[in-house]
Amino acid sequence: MSIKSIFATVAIIATFLIPQSQAQVAIKAGVNFASISESASLETYESLKNNSVTGFQAGISFDLGLSEMFTIQPELLYIQKGGKSTYSINAENKFVSRLYYNYVEVPVLAKLKFYKEDGGGFYLLGGPFIGLAISGKSKRTTTLLGESTTVEEDFNFDNDDEAERQKRTDWGVSFGGGVKFGHMFIDARYNLGINNLLDTDANNQNDNAPYRRTRGIGLTLGYEF
Repeated sequence: MSIKSIFATVAIIATFLIPQSQAQVAIKAGVNFASISESASLETYESLKNNSVTGFQAGISFDLGLSEMFTIQPELLYIQKGGKSTYSINAENKFVSRLYYNYVEVPVLAKLKFYKEDGGGFYLLGGPFIGLAISGKSKRTTTLLGESTTVEEDFNFDNDDEAERQKRTDWGVSFGGGVKFGHMFIDARYNLGINNLLDTDANNQNDNAPYRRTRGIGLTLGYEF
């Protein structure tokens, strides 16, 4: 899926669904504590540890207002994902790899609202998301005998062939909840990437190839108009 396709999907939702309902628009921003679920290239990497990195996220959401308790909430987000892995031989010899991805992402979430008469309360939500990486960066630090060397590489995904799009595309499920008070709300959710970012095979979930999948805990503060 290309960036144009993502924006076209959001445009269709906005054009046909939002005017037909009591939709509410919200803006939000916050952090994503991102990590990578990744298979080690060697089974002997017993000391390989995966840790999170902190990224930024922001965007807009549309509560389609289907009923007082249940609704569908499509969103358009900019979200930073990635992770950190460390392989240590000892204190003076180790390898640290950091990955950062910048995504345009579209979640479409089912939402259960438990609001009071004043409009405040809490909600639960969950559903699929699809995202497309627009840029990224890798940072590798090698420490040998206490001396460290760092190499950074930016990638912009300029190659638009099918294999590259498969590796750029991230899809999975998000679920979580939040608290609303007045026009403000605090949202927390877990993002579970399913697509294998290392595999160019469209059926890449059914083999034993090395894998890399995104994970993230997102916290945002928002305002609903």
